[in-house]
This record gives sequence, C-alpha cells and structure tokens, in this order.
Amino acid sequence: MHKTKLTCYGVIQCLPSILFSILALSGTIAALLTQAALAADIPAADLMKGFPPPPEARVNVLNWQQNPQKIWSFQHVRELFPTRRIQPKSPGASWQGAQKFEHLKFKQGAQSVTWPEFLQRNHVDAALILHQGKVVDERYFNGMDKGVPHFMFSASKSMTGLMAATAVAEGRLDETAQVGKLIPELVGSAWADATVRQVMDMTDGVRFSEDYYDPSADVWAYSAAMGWVTSETRNVRQVGILEMLPTLRARYDEPQGKVFHYRSAATDVVAWLAKRAYGMTVSEWLESRLWAPLGMEYDASMMLDPAGTEVAFAGISATARDLARIGQMLLDGGRVNGYQILPSSIPADLAKGGDQAAFEAGAPGAKGRSYRNQWWVSHQSPRSFSAIGAFNQRLMVFPDDGLVVVLFSSHPRPTAAPELELPLHNAVLAMVQQLQGR
Repeated sequence: MHKTKLTCYGVIQCLPSILFSILALSGTIAALLTQAALAADIPAADLMKGFPPPPEARVNVLNWQQNPQKIWSFQHVRELFPTRRIQPKSPGASWQGAQKFEHLKFKQGAQSVTWPEFLQRNHVDAALILHQGKVVDERYFNGMDKGVPHFMFSASKSMTGLMAATAVAEGRLDETAQVGKLIPELVGSAWADATVRQVMDMTDGVRFSEDYYDPSADVWAYSAAMGWVTSETRNVRQVGILEMLPTLRARYDEPQGKVFHYRSAATDVVAWLAKRAYGMTVSEWLESRLWAPLGMEYDASMMLDPAGTEVAFAGISATARDLARIGQMLLDGGRVNGYQILPSSIPADLAKGGDQAAFEAGAPGAKGRSYRNQWWVSHQSPRSFSAIGAFNQRLMVFPDDGLVVVLFSSHPRPTAAPELELPLHNAVLAMVQQLQGR
C-alpha cells in the first residue's frame, strides 16, 4: 500500500493530524468524533453561546482546530490557553477603512473571481491591504472586526526573526558564533556547533522529523513537551520547549549551511538566542520595540507552554491592523513618523533574501525562493517577503510596489498555503495594475 507523506510548514500546521492520532491512542477518539458530528451543522455564530453552551457548541483544546470550531477559537485563543499580554503604550491614530477592490477580478484556477468572492471562498476572516501607507481595502468576516486579535500560527516565527535580526544588527548577537557558545544548555545537542545564522535561516542541519505517519517522529515528543498533546501517550518526561530542545542530537547527512529544512524547533532556538542577547522575552521585546513605538491600536498576546516559556514558533495573536503596521514599517525601511524603529539593514536584508540554492536543495523545484531571518522570500516579480502560518495566515510585504497584504483565515486545511500561492499572485498583480491606473 502506498504511504502518503503529509507535507507541512511546521509542527502547529499539522496538529489536526497529530491530535487525531494521539487521541486514537488514548481511547478518546469516539467521543471526539461524536462531538464533531454534532457540531458539523452548527453555525459558527452559535459556538460557545449559552451558560453552559450545549455540548455541540463547545470549543476546547481537543477540537479547536476542527470545523467549525476553529472559526471561534482562532479569535479566542486567550480563552483556551495561557498567554502573555503585549500592550501598546498609547494607541496611535485609527486608520480610515476602505473597500477599493470590490470589483477587482483575477483568476483562481479556471474561474475568474472578484476579491470579495476569493476571500469568502477561501475562509478568510480578515483581509487588509495597504498601499503607500494608506488602507485601500479592509474586510472582516465570521465575527471578526478591527479590534479582534487572530491567532497567527507560524507567522509568529517571523516576529521572532525580527528580534534576532535586530540583535545581530545592533551588535548584541554574533551571527557567526556557534550556538553552544551562547547557550551552554545546548552543548551536547545537534544545535551546539551550528552558527546563529544557520539556525536563523534553518540551514543548521539538525535532524527533526515532522512526518506524522511515523510514530517515532520527533514532532510527537516535541508537541507533548510543549503542551499540545498529552505526555502520557508519548512517554515524554520533558516539560516545556527548553527541556526538549537539548534532546535533539542527530544531524542530517549534509554540510551545515547548505540545505534548508523547515522545522519549528529551530525557531525556539532563535528565540532562546534572542532572549539571551536582550535579557528579555520575545513578548517584552515586541512590546517595547514594536507595539509601543508603532502606535499599535490593540493588545496582542503570546501563548505559553506548560513551563511558562513563550511558544515563539507559533504563539502570537494580533489584529490585522497592527500586523499591517509592522509590514508598513518594514516597507519604509524600518522607520515610522521619522523615527528609526528597527535598523534599516533588516528590511533591506529581507528584500534581498537568503540562499536560493540552499532553499531549492531542501525543496527541489522551488526556484526563485529563499528563507531569511524566519521570513519566506520570493525573488520573482512581484518580489515579496512574507510571514506565513497554518490555515492561511499571512503578512506579505511587496517592496517594489508599496504594498502590504494581511490575511487571517480559518481554512479547512492547515497546509492551504501552496494552493493559494497562484491566485494570490494573480490578485496582487491585479491590485497593482488597478492602483497604477492600468
């Protein structure tokens, strides 16, 4: 029988499959399937309504990534998991919304669709487009509005990447240093002799299997240690991300720095390095370096693991407007209102991108792309660098076109990103043409 490999962007993106398998092992799958069947026809607007909500309307840590529960849970993560608050210092001016692309048309497959049709067909909860710093289109669905934070999944990685890249630019972190010299706790692990730069760009070569059909894959133990699945079913003794990272001791049979492998564990090492460099957590850095000076309108939050460590690879919730402000700051060379918020070298480095040969070596056939500082980079026109997360969460920055695109979604499939690349490409081309009057 042919064995199909599940391809994912990272640990969190494939958690529905993880949870399914874990729950099957623990004997509770029948109850979960019963609840899912009951909830299949429940309108998302009725979820978690009533005191208590009826069983079919309840959302919990076992079903929060199923349909339709995810429509509620992605907007209410702070009610399901422990989080740490990220606060603005004093909210800046609120933007004036717009809907310029009501009749914008482009191709999705063989069909021609409008921008609103595309958003609704692809389960988008929030969409915000900036051009030259102004809102040109802003739409909300499924109970979202401009003040509701949405879970970002692995788009969070890119925020951690900004912290580490800033530490390098400011001389706090040596990108050529070996990880083991900076984090003695990782001496003896496969991370130890990788350089900071290699971990930031995921070319460190540390073996970390995310094959969810393999019961011995590293992802099972990692997920249990960080609180997403039960430790008992995986026989895991480590509690939290920081205890699990030193247990990764194997490397791929390849030169370090030459092959890209997307692994969520690498982001947690980047966060550890950045926290040591600044003496503060990722959420504290985000609050002091982005949320305060950028004039964010709303609170954000960051999820914690069972040991109280921030889940750097996938734990941030933020509003579409505030995420767009980060994109605009990067588009403006790290400046906001005449102040240099981040070193100008950071957005320039993101626009330049990483090692395309290393990326293609890890993803054969993926030409014209790279990975830099935990951001996905497209070198083909229209050039972009993007933060991307499961179920189609995106912050896309187009440096040649003055465009920032934010999408929050509750797509049925966690690995929806590849199938949406071409229609989004078509949409952006149509937006640029309309904005340029062509």
